[in-house]
Amino acid sequence: MSKKKILVYPCGTEIGLEVYRSLRYSTHYELWGGSCSYDHGRFVFENHIDDLPFITDRSNADEIREFDEKIKDYGFDFIYPVMDGVITVFSKYRDCLTPVVIASDYSATEITRSKRKTYEKLGDVVATPKVYNFKAEITEYPVFKKPDVGQGSSGAMKINDETELLDSFFTDGKSMVLEYMPGEEYTIDCLTNRRGELVYARARGRRRIKGGISVNAVFVDRPEFFEIAKRINEALPQVGGWFFQLKEAADGSLKLLEVASRIAGTSGITRATGVNLPLLTANIFNGIDVDSVIINDYDIELDRALGNSFRVDLDYTDVYVDYDDTMVVDNQVNLEMITFLYKCFNEGKRLVLLTHHDGELQPLLNKYRLTQIFDEIIHINRGIPKYKYVTGEKPVFIDDSYGERKEVAENCGCPVFDTHTIEALL
Repeated sequence: MSKKKILVYPCGTEIGLEVYRSLRYSTHYELWGGSCSYDHGRFVFENHIDDLPFITDRSNADEIREFDEKIKDYGFDFIYPVMDGVITVFSKYRDCLTPVVIASDYSATEITRSKRKTYEKLGDVVATPKVYNFKAEITEYPVFKKPDVGQGSSGAMKINDETELLDSFFTDGKSMVLEYMPGEEYTIDCLTNRRGELVYARARGRRRIKGGISVNAVFVDRPEFFEIAKRINEALPQVGGWFFQLKEAADGSLKLLEVASRIAGTSGITRATGVNLPLLTANIFNGIDVDSVIINDYDIELDRALGNSFRVDLDYTDVYVDYDDTMVVDNQVNLEMITFLYKCFNEGKRLVLLTHHDGELQPLLNKYRLTQIFDEIIHINRGIPKYKYVTGEKPVFIDDSYGERKEVAENCGCPVFDTHTIEALL
């Protein structure tokens, strides 16, 4: 059975990258990334489309038709929007798009795009923060100002006293002034099936925040989280993965911060326990009934940091690799080297182990399960230069020894790498 094609747009966002990590090994979906600008997605998605029209929640039907025209020849079955404004407009104009839009109905996405509308819709089913409409209503500081429409911490600020409170916060139509809630903050990842039934809801603490994004999380299991999720789901039905955030007020009560009609970037911790929200969401929109999930029960902590991706313009056919402190370091297999070698294997490159190892080599290759990786194993005595054996058509040479690399570079004229450089070749 052929794979269904999914376009993730805009694919370079944190959400787009989590969708990639969640679906890249799926046997049912062929994943493509789409970007309107030069973003990180082109470094991650194997299949990528550049220069797509720029879509925001202010786009109109004609702009969505233009977007559809741009992608029509690719034969996408689904489009997975992964930014709040794009989700809103694609759900509104889904009839203008040929692929099925993986997003909840516009009735839900339009409300969740606005915190004010969210509070108005859900104020009777879950506690929400007190909203101040006039400066005179405020009797106690600090208060908190945040944008009505936005994501992350952009535009949010703590206001400590009246001198910091501008009249424009009440009149610009974009801001909200709320009670300040000093307690813990929680994100509850949820999944709703095609029949509107809440299949999954589990909370995680946001233990460290950077740029408005949770970068450290652990699960926090309290019965009230699932009950609140059920009430929100009944009042504002969604389809697929979504989340909401709660915060403890000064009196310790839980109040709603926001609801989002998408997965959260840090929902990777949920995937790590067996609940793959992007994949389950794709399955739901593919007509599959999802009635339950399997959760692996163990303690887990997620921590996120910036990572590197590289695009290297290097054409090579043969890979020569050292053994000591390259393939095996401190009596452990170098996992990054293994990943790189199998990448080369998938690309049809010739793999050669070239080593001066003292003593018998084969027992160690057996011990570390390295026997079958290489097309050729060359075990030479010390004093014999390695460059004499680097004879491939377009070779690269990998060795932890600077001296060995220098000799090969000077005599063979090929690229040489230390182990710390391997990430650039991945």
